[in-house]
Amino acid sequence: MPTLIYDIMRVMFALTGPAAFICLVNAGVALRKEGGTVFWVGGAFSRWMLWTVIFLALEPTLVWFQFLGFPVFFPPGAGISNGWLAGIATGLQTFVADFVVARLAPVLAAYFVMRSVLDTANGTGPLPSILSAMFLLAISSTHALIDAWTPVGNRFSIVLGLESMWNYVASRIFPLAAGLAICGAIIQFAFNRPGYLRLVACAGGFLTVSALWILINRMM
Repeated sequence: MPTLIYDIMRVMFALTGPAAFICLVNAGVALRKEGGTVFWVGGAFSRWMLWTVIFLALEPTLVWFQFLGFPVFFPPGAGISNGWLAGIATGLQTFVADFVVARLAPVLAAYFVMRSVLDTANGTGPLPSILSAMFLLAISSTHALIDAWTPVGNRFSIVLGLESMWNYVASRIFPLAAGLAICGAIIQFAFNRPGYLRLVACAGGFLTVSALWILINRMM
Protein backbone atom coordinates (compact mmCIF):
# COMPACT_ATOMS: atom_id res chain seq x y z
CA MET A 1 0.00 0.00 0.00
CA PRO A 2 2.74 2.59 0.77
CA THR A 3 4.33 1.77 -2.59
CA LEU A 4 1.07 2.60 -4.38
CA ILE A 5 0.79 5.89 -2.49
CA TYR A 6 4.37 6.77 -3.39
CA ASP A 7 3.67 5.98 -7.03
CA ILE A 8 0.61 8.24 -7.02
CA MET A 9 2.73 11.03 -5.54
CA ARG A 10 5.39 10.48 -8.22
CA VAL A 11 2.69 10.67 -10.92
CA MET A 12 1.39 13.95 -9.51
CA PHE A 13 4.89 15.44 -9.38
CA ALA A 14 5.61 14.20 -12.92
CA LEU A 15 2.50 15.96 -14.24
CA THR A 16 3.31 19.40 -12.81
CA GLY A 17 5.40 20.24 -15.90
CA PRO A 18 2.64 19.34 -18.39
CA ALA A 19 0.10 21.20 -16.23
CA ALA A 20 2.32 24.29 -16.48
CA PHE A 21 2.28 23.98 -20.29
CA ILE A 22 -1.53 23.90 -20.24
CA CYS A 23 -1.55 27.04 -18.08
CA LEU A 24 0.76 28.83 -20.54
CA VAL A 25 -1.52 27.99 -23.48
CA ASN A 26 -4.51 29.33 -21.56
CA ALA A 27 -2.47 32.43 -20.64
CA GLY A 28 -1.76 33.10 -24.32
CA VAL A 29 -5.45 32.90 -25.19
CA ALA A 30 -6.38 35.05 -22.20
CA LEU A 31 -3.80 37.67 -23.21
CA ARG A 32 -5.64 38.28 -26.48
CA LYS A 33 -9.02 38.36 -24.75
CA GLU A 34 -7.77 41.06 -22.39
CA GLY A 35 -6.41 43.23 -25.18
CA GLY A 36 -3.09 41.71 -26.21
CA THR A 37 -0.92 44.74 -25.44
CA VAL A 38 -2.27 45.01 -21.87
CA PHE A 39 -3.68 42.62 -19.29
CA TRP A 40 -5.77 42.97 -16.17
CA VAL A 41 -4.01 42.68 -12.83
CA GLY A 42 -5.86 39.76 -11.27
CA GLY A 43 -7.38 38.85 -14.63
CA ALA A 44 -7.21 35.55 -16.47
CA PHE A 45 -3.73 36.08 -17.94
CA SER A 46 -2.09 36.90 -14.60
CA ARG A 47 -3.93 34.02 -12.90
CA TRP A 48 -2.73 31.48 -15.49
CA MET A 49 0.84 32.78 -15.20
CA LEU A 50 0.61 32.46 -11.42
CA TRP A 51 -0.60 28.87 -11.74
CA THR A 52 2.32 28.17 -14.07
CA VAL A 53 4.74 29.26 -11.37
CA ILE A 54 2.82 27.31 -8.70
CA PHE A 55 2.90 24.06 -10.67
CA LEU A 56 6.61 24.35 -11.46
CA ALA A 57 7.42 25.24 -7.83
CA LEU A 58 5.01 22.79 -6.20
CA GLU A 59 7.54 20.19 -5.10
CA PRO A 60 10.06 22.66 -3.66
CA THR A 61 7.28 24.52 -1.85
CA LEU A 62 6.35 21.38 0.11
CA VAL A 63 9.58 21.89 2.05
CA TRP A 64 7.58 24.54 3.96
CA PHE A 65 5.72 21.78 5.81
CA GLN A 66 8.99 20.25 6.95
CA PHE A 67 10.18 23.71 8.00
CA LEU A 68 7.04 24.14 10.13
CA GLY A 69 7.56 20.75 11.76
CA PHE A 70 4.91 18.76 9.88
CA PRO A 71 6.05 15.36 8.59
CA VAL A 72 6.03 15.29 4.79
CA PHE A 73 7.18 12.05 3.24
CA PHE A 74 8.54 12.55 -0.25
CA PRO A 75 8.43 9.39 -2.33
CA PRO A 76 11.84 7.70 -2.33
CA GLY A 77 13.43 7.19 -5.73
CA ALA A 78 12.46 8.76 -9.02
CA GLY A 79 10.80 5.92 -10.94
CA ILE A 80 7.16 4.82 -10.90
CA SER A 81 7.11 1.12 -10.06
CA ASN A 82 3.45 0.55 -10.89
CA GLY A 83 3.12 -0.18 -14.60
CA TRP A 84 -0.32 1.28 -15.28
CA LEU A 85 0.40 4.45 -13.29
CA ALA A 86 3.66 4.87 -15.21
CA GLY A 87 1.68 4.42 -18.45
CA ILE A 88 -0.80 7.12 -17.41
CA ALA A 89 2.00 9.55 -16.57
CA THR A 90 3.87 8.84 -19.80
CA GLY A 91 0.70 9.09 -21.87
CA LEU A 92 -0.30 12.45 -20.41
CA GLN A 93 3.22 13.83 -20.78
CA THR A 94 3.32 12.69 -24.41
CA PHE A 95 -0.13 14.13 -25.10
CA VAL A 96 0.84 17.56 -23.75
CA ALA A 97 4.25 17.59 -25.48
CA ASP A 98 3.17 16.22 -28.88
CA PHE A 99 -0.39 17.50 -29.15
CA VAL A 100 -0.76 20.64 -27.03
CA VAL A 101 2.73 22.17 -27.30
CA ALA A 102 3.85 20.88 -30.71
CA ARG A 103 0.51 21.07 -32.58
CA LEU A 104 -2.24 22.98 -30.77
CA ALA A 105 -0.21 26.03 -29.69
CA PRO A 106 1.14 26.72 -33.24
CA VAL A 107 -2.39 26.36 -34.64
CA LEU A 108 -3.70 28.87 -32.10
CA ALA A 109 -0.81 31.19 -32.97
CA ALA A 110 -1.70 30.89 -36.67
CA TYR A 111 -5.29 31.76 -35.83
CA PHE A 112 -4.13 34.91 -34.03
CA VAL A 113 -1.98 35.87 -37.02
CA MET A 114 -5.08 35.58 -39.18
CA ARG A 115 -6.95 37.58 -36.55
CA SER A 116 -4.30 40.32 -36.82
CA VAL A 117 -5.12 40.68 -40.53
CA LEU A 118 -8.81 40.92 -39.72
CA ASP A 119 -8.08 43.45 -36.97
CA THR A 120 -6.15 45.57 -39.46
CA ALA A 121 -9.03 45.38 -41.93
CA ASN A 122 -11.34 46.46 -39.13
CA GLY A 123 -9.12 49.43 -38.33
CA THR A 124 -8.09 48.35 -34.80
CA GLY A 125 -4.45 47.37 -35.42
CA PRO A 126 -2.71 43.98 -35.59
CA LEU A 127 -0.33 44.28 -32.62
CA PRO A 128 -2.49 42.63 -29.90
CA SER A 129 -3.05 39.47 -31.93
CA ILE A 130 0.58 39.32 -33.06
CA LEU A 131 1.83 39.56 -29.47
CA SER A 132 -0.49 36.73 -28.42
CA ALA A 133 0.74 34.60 -31.33
CA MET A 134 4.36 35.25 -30.34
CA PHE A 135 3.57 34.28 -26.75
CA LEU A 136 2.01 30.98 -27.84
CA LEU A 137 4.95 30.14 -30.10
CA ALA A 138 7.37 30.75 -27.23
CA ILE A 139 5.67 28.70 -24.50
CA SER A 140 8.45 26.07 -24.52
CA SER A 141 11.10 28.72 -23.86
CA THR A 142 8.86 30.42 -21.30
CA HIS A 143 8.29 27.09 -19.53
CA ALA A 144 12.04 26.43 -19.36
CA LEU A 145 12.72 29.97 -18.14
CA ILE A 146 10.17 29.83 -15.32
CA ASP A 147 11.38 26.35 -14.38
CA ALA A 148 14.90 27.77 -13.97
CA TRP A 149 13.49 30.52 -11.75
CA THR A 150 11.98 28.01 -9.26
CA PRO A 151 15.00 26.30 -7.65
CA VAL A 152 14.58 22.79 -6.31
CA GLY A 153 14.79 22.43 -2.54
CA ASN A 154 13.97 26.08 -1.77
CA ARG A 155 10.71 26.64 0.09
CA PHE A 156 10.54 30.18 -1.33
CA SER A 157 10.45 28.90 -4.93
CA ILE A 158 7.07 30.44 -5.79
CA VAL A 159 8.10 33.89 -4.56
CA LEU A 160 11.51 33.59 -6.22
CA GLY A 161 9.79 32.68 -9.48
CA LEU A 162 7.47 35.69 -9.28
CA GLU A 163 10.36 38.02 -8.39
CA SER A 164 12.42 36.71 -11.30
CA MET A 165 9.44 37.18 -13.60
CA TRP A 166 9.10 40.81 -12.49
CA ASN A 167 12.83 41.45 -12.99
CA TYR A 168 12.68 39.88 -16.45
CA VAL A 169 9.70 41.99 -17.49
CA ALA A 170 11.27 45.18 -16.13
CA SER A 171 14.72 44.58 -17.64
CA ARG A 172 13.85 42.85 -20.94
CA ILE A 173 10.21 43.36 -21.95
CA PHE A 174 9.72 46.99 -20.94
CA PRO A 175 12.72 48.33 -22.94
CA LEU A 176 11.37 46.53 -26.01
CA ALA A 177 7.92 47.95 -25.31
CA ALA A 178 9.47 51.42 -25.03
CA GLY A 179 11.11 51.00 -28.43
CA LEU A 180 7.80 49.90 -29.96
CA ALA A 181 6.07 52.88 -28.34
CA ILE A 182 8.62 55.28 -29.86
CA CYS A 183 8.14 53.66 -33.29
CA GLY A 184 4.39 54.03 -32.91
CA ALA A 185 4.78 57.67 -31.89
CA ILE A 186 6.90 58.39 -34.97
CA ILE A 187 4.31 56.77 -37.23
CA GLN A 188 1.47 58.66 -35.55
CA PHE A 189 3.37 61.95 -35.92
CA ALA A 190 4.30 61.25 -39.55
CA PHE A 191 0.67 60.65 -40.48
CA ASN A 192 -0.47 63.64 -38.39
CA ARG A 193 -2.57 61.51 -36.07
CA PRO A 194 -3.28 62.35 -32.41
CA GLY A 195 -1.88 60.20 -29.63
CA TYR A 196 1.85 60.33 -30.32
CA LEU A 197 2.55 62.27 -27.11
CA ARG A 198 0.79 59.54 -25.15
CA LEU A 199 3.06 56.93 -26.74
CA VAL A 200 6.15 59.00 -25.90
CA ALA A 201 4.98 59.23 -22.29
CA CYS A 202 4.40 55.47 -22.23
CA ALA A 203 7.93 54.90 -23.53
CA GLY A 204 9.30 57.04 -20.72
CA GLY A 205 7.23 55.11 -18.21
CA PHE A 206 8.45 51.76 -19.54
CA LEU A 207 12.08 52.87 -19.25
CA THR A 208 11.67 54.22 -15.70
CA VAL A 209 9.33 51.67 -14.17
CA SER A 210 12.06 50.13 -11.99
CA ALA A 211 13.10 53.58 -10.74
CA LEU A 212 9.46 54.46 -10.02
CA TRP A 213 9.05 51.22 -8.05
CA ILE A 214 12.17 51.95 -5.97
CA LEU A 215 10.97 55.51 -5.34
CA ILE A 216 7.51 54.40 -4.21
CA ASN A 217 9.02 51.63 -2.08
CA ARG A 218 11.29 54.08 -0.26
CA MET A 219 8.44 56.53 0.31
CA MET A 220 6.39 53.95 2.20
